[in-house]
Amino acid sequence: MRRTSSILRWQMICTGAMVSVALIIAILKPAVFGHALFLMGLTLIVLVTIGAFLAPWHRMPGWVTIVVPFLDILGIGFAVSAQDMRVGFLWVIPVAWLATYHAGWVVAAAVGFVCACLTAFAGGQGTPSDTAVRVVITALALSFLGTSIQVGARQSRATRRLLRRQSDQINRTADRAAGHERRVTDIIDALDTALVTVASDGGILKMNETYRALYGRDRYGAQLPAQAVEYDDHRGEPLRRGHTTLARAARGERLQAERVWLYDTLGRWRALDATTHPTAPLTDDTETTLLILDDVTEQLEASADRQKMVAIVSHELRNPLTAIIGHVDLLLDRDDLPPRVHEQLEVILRAGERMQHLVSTALETGRAAFTEPEPVDLRVLADAAVELFLPTAAGKGLNLSVVGLETLMTTGDAFRLRQAIDNILSNAVKYTPGGGSVFIRLGISRDQRAQVTISDTGVGIAADDLERLFEPYFRTSDAVHSGIPGTGLGMGIVRAIVEEHHGELTVTSQPGEGTHVEMRLPTHAAPAMSASRSETPIEESR
Repeated sequence: MRRTSSILRWQMICTGAMVSVALIIAILKPAVFGHALFLMGLTLIVLVTIGAFLAPWHRMPGWVTIVVPFLDILGIGFAVSAQDMRVGFLWVIPVAWLATYHAGWVVAAAVGFVCACLTAFAGGQGTPSDTAVRVVITALALSFLGTSIQVGARQSRATRRLLRRQSDQINRTADRAAGHERRVTDIIDALDTALVTVASDGGILKMNETYRALYGRDRYGAQLPAQAVEYDDHRGEPLRRGHTTLARAARGERLQAERVWLYDTLGRWRALDATTHPTAPLTDDTETTLLILDDVTEQLEASADRQKMVAIVSHELRNPLTAIIGHVDLLLDRDDLPPRVHEQLEVILRAGERMQHLVSTALETGRAAFTEPEPVDLRVLADAAVELFLPTAAGKGLNLSVVGLETLMTTGDAFRLRQAIDNILSNAVKYTPGGGSVFIRLGISRDQRAQVTISDTGVGIAADDLERLFEPYFRTSDAVHSGIPGTGLGMGIVRAIVEEHHGELTVTSQPGEGTHVEMRLPTHAAPAMSASRSETPIEESR
């Protein structure tokens, strides 16, 4: 189709020029029309033009197109025979046509054909020398013209190819960028977190699907009839227009997990944590801010449910514990009990009192901070913990002992530290087979801190499981399959307690060889610790 249009365009230029010349001649020199060759040339060009319109160029080989400009050269050559008519200037058109689309040899053939026509049809219009001069001048002029046009056409085609390649590359880059943007948009829209980018003038630049759903906006950012309203508190006062999170983000305020309550378009209360981050500006005078809104409603509801459950459990446990402690007190008042039974009842009483203390503090969060640290003797806590677990250890045939310093002072909450030691010691006793050993060693670490190490010769922990030991509710596969009861919360509680006391917790273990749990706590500025009691165990028989 492009070849057909170019042939017709060039042919119309040539025909238009020839017809224009013919009209001027008809007005100024009508006698020229009596010249047979002139009429023949004009007629030939008109017929070639008609043939060009009728020919099916798309079904013809490419070389056939050369015939048309050569016929035009011949037609102009016929017209040149008219004396004093400078129609030969029109040869520029077919030569330029051929130079634009064809090789150099075609242009040279056309120039030669022009010279032949000039010699054949205008040879009688002067002396042979005049004709020779005209031929040379025409050949030189047309050759220069053809060469210049051909060089320009090659450069034009090369430039066009380069531009086409660049255009294709730009289009591919644009397609990749558009695809990447679509993927990023899909990912952002799939997030549960609401994201919106706002300009300093308050205009919304970009938002994800979660924000649109929460705040009742369409895909273009327009407000839907059902609007969401922000409040300063649950069922509190609605925020004024200039104090909404979007307005504050537009002003460039820095928000960090700031709580705001939203009454959404479906009539539900939503607790949102608002955070802002500055982003790259679109222009020099326009700043943009990313507003992040985390929906924490479910977390708050879950926390409230947990607190309610803890309150119920605490209430239900308090009554039976009170009964146990009361009856133990009554038994301890009796004088007819053997000394061994009296000691066992005291152990039950202390365990019940500790359980009652745990119940009374169950509504606290996992990290109950102590407000007034006091001096704590870790040896006393270790002895009491061993005394509590000694019956269980004796029943399994375990050797349970405390070794090391008689006094090891630190500062903190004695109840919480005892809780940490109990949790570690409970695991050691549970996971050490009969005939094994569990002992607590107290000493001073290399960095001059109070060190409590609880070691056992139990089943040990695999390296992969050791990395997850502090995850909530995590239990090793061996522990699960063994049928030993547990929740997977103990070690996490221990680490929290140690960190509250500005200490460090280290756990090392080898499967089949045992586990070593080491607590390092700051020492208390108290009287010097007494010398170590060399391997003085608390005997099982006690």
